Amino acid sequence: MIIPLEEAQKIDPAIEQRELDAYEQMIRQLSNNPFQNIYIRYKHLTFSDKSILLVSAPEGLRAGDTIQISGSRQNDGLTTILSIKDKTIETTVKEPFFDGSFFDAFLTKIEYPPDIRYGVEELIKYNQQMRTKIGIKSESIARMTITYDDRSTAETVDGFPIAKFNFLNKYKKMRWG
Repeated sequence: MIIPLEEAQKIDPAIEQRELDAYEQMIRQLSNNPFQNIYIRYKHLTFSDKSILLVSAPEGLRAGDTIQISGSRQNDGLTTILSIKDKTIETTVKEPFFDGSFFDAFLTKIEYPPDIRYGVEELIKYNQQMRTKIGIKSESIARMTITYDDRSTAETVDGFPIAKFNFLNKYKKMRWG
């Protein structure tokens, strides 16, 4: 997760976890960057309920870290670590994992740079301030004048002005095939 729900709610008390998940997915899609720390990767995973059992004790992982599961087919995706006990990682997945051992499955730690977090905070602030003003370009109170904004898809990304995503430019990766 880029920003914990409790901290996001200090900016916008109405925000929900699903919105933060959507911001994370949007940033990963727009930048084509998984933000993986490939030096913290574990292979040969065993899944049971909402837990992952590793072959060796996990080093470099803590409660609250985001991990990406790959190569397991059924259990692939992002999740957050709730706790770590010996070789077992408890996660926040909504649905229980499909039980089983997967030789080709691996998990990788996800790390977002501080400016990505700052960018998400700015998106939350913008969304909170502009939520009620969508479509209005300018408004005058005396003699009542309202000018409506006609944004094209070239000027917006998921309802936000494209300029709000400039913080992603240095993290964008090429898309191949």
